[in-house]
Amino acid sequence: MRILKTKKSFRKEFKRQLKYAIAAAVGFLIAFAWRDAIYNAVHEIIQRFEDSTKVMASEISTAVFITVVGVLIIIISSRLLRDKR
Repeated sequence: MRILKTKKSFRKEFKRQLKYAIAAAVGFLIAFAWRDAIYNAVHEIIQRFEDSTKVMASEISTAVFITVVGVLIIIISSRLLRDKR
């Protein structure tokens, strides 16, 4: 009986840690995408090129897309790895 409790406890803790790891990894990806977008947008503004708005819009839309996909991954993984009580 004790082994079954330990097994359930391990699975529960494993799912919780896996959920946190997925959220952290996706969060890092989102932060990295926004870092590049913001850095390059500021760099382009400083240089004042004609085509800078096209580059900025592309990078910002990419960062927004990665953010939306990342949030969806976090939500889905949280629901799949939810503790069943």
